[in-house]
Amino acid sequence: MGERSGEDGLLAQAEIAPLTGLAESLGIDRSRWIQVATEPLPETLRLTMHHYDIEWTRKQLIAMGATSLKWSIGNEAYQLPFARGQAPRDGTRELLALLHDTGRVTRQEAASMLPILVLDPQPNELLLDLCAAPGSKATHAAERMAPTGVVVANEPISGRVNMLASNRGRLSLHNVMITQHDGRHVGRIPKPGFDAIVADVPCTGSATSRKNKDVWWSWSPKGGRTMFQLQVDIASRGAQLLRPGGTMVYSTCSIDPVENEAVIAELIQKCPWMDVIEIDESNVDGLVWHQGLTAWSPLDEQGKASEPPQDVPFFDERYLPPSNDEILNALSKTRRLYPQDNNTGGFFVALLRHREDATPEGVAKTFIDKLAKRREQSGWESRLLEAPKPNRHTVHGATEEEAAVVMQQCRLDNADYSWWKRGKRMAIAPPLVYNRMWAQETPNKRGDRWPEGTFHPLQVLHVGLPAFVSKNGNWRARQESIPLL
Repeated sequence: MGERSGEDGLLAQAEIAPLTGLAESLGIDRSRWIQVATEPLPETLRLTMHHYDIEWTRKQLIAMGATSLKWSIGNEAYQLPFARGQAPRDGTRELLALLHDTGRVTRQEAASMLPILVLDPQPNELLLDLCAAPGSKATHAAERMAPTGVVVANEPISGRVNMLASNRGRLSLHNVMITQHDGRHVGRIPKPGFDAIVADVPCTGSATSRKNKDVWWSWSPKGGRTMFQLQVDIASRGAQLLRPGGTMVYSTCSIDPVENEAVIAELIQKCPWMDVIEIDESNVDGLVWHQGLTAWSPLDEQGKASEPPQDVPFFDERYLPPSNDEILNALSKTRRLYPQDNNTGGFFVALLRHREDATPEGVAKTFIDKLAKRREQSGWESRLLEAPKPNRHTVHGATEEEAAVVMQQCRLDNADYSWWKRGKRMAIAPPLVYNRMWAQETPNKRGDRWPEGTFHPLQVLHVGLPAFVSKNGNWRARQESIPLL
């Protein structure tokens, strides 16, 4: 193993790394790959488009030497003239930190902005982010969907849930709900299901070499093969929860086709109601990227092509290119981004739609009860179940009287929110949360129903923005709610 310290050690390792073998197998020029993929990423960020002093913030960025990313919509994304995390100590570093901490900007790698630009979620929609932490994509979607659309940001790991909540508060976003589930087993919501889904799944990070130098030493081809089933399962759960006509974006920060095109090929065979659709490139006008692959070779642990696959651990035929022409055509609609194309990290993205004619019932596939007719013939009747007992940590709907007291004490007029309580805090969210997720029954897989007035079986930790806190019987606005209110 090469010496990890210093540029010479990095370049020496890049010359022999299996990761370079992967790049070569994809037709990427070896010397150009090593040159760019070992360089640090430039600092990039997104402007908070709803912030009241956005033009002042834009002027500060331009004064730092920032330039707008040519493919970003509405000049919302900027690249700074220094490497990621290397802002000069002439006041620039301090100002940049202040802009981020006060919610005026969000530091985010340019490539990771693509899923939301490709998905293009709309106001009044209900979006699920299956693997949301730390929250850059969830908050990106929430900003674009505000004030009426809602993002359900799901994260299984408790510590990362806290990061989600922190970023929601930093940006004063009231249209984010936070749930905690394994992405493969996210609970149902009422019919018809979600309008849009983000499946930015865990991956090996083979395209992150510019920000994560360790990948030059740690990545091996078997990594993608061990991630494949998890990625398929998460994306499949998203497909099951998506209403007919709804769209889902699948993405990774990997260039390994086993984690990308092979997953999409498996997904559309497992979920035949899902179609890969063409990406509207006007949403990323000026971006240089490549069609998805329709042919690739299995690699041995040294990153060398192995045909037929010999000495390839954890091998499965599903990791190979499909032979079906229809599936191959679908894969050509996916897109790949390489570091040398736009001075970014690498990325993969695919856009899929739940075909409406595949589900005439008009609801997400998770609601289709295959045993319903048999049950009806046996005289079975659907039961209304009893919701789990709430505790002091449970989020529940506030009464009209409670909301009226807060509005009166905090001098709010015509506040078009739904109101939620958790402990001594009162949160506000768009009415869509109440209308589509709280005030309707939710069928379970046996055909029985969870009652309205509960989020169950969805494990909801936070709803909207905790804008007010009660102290000695009086309500006051919390600091993070001030930009919104």
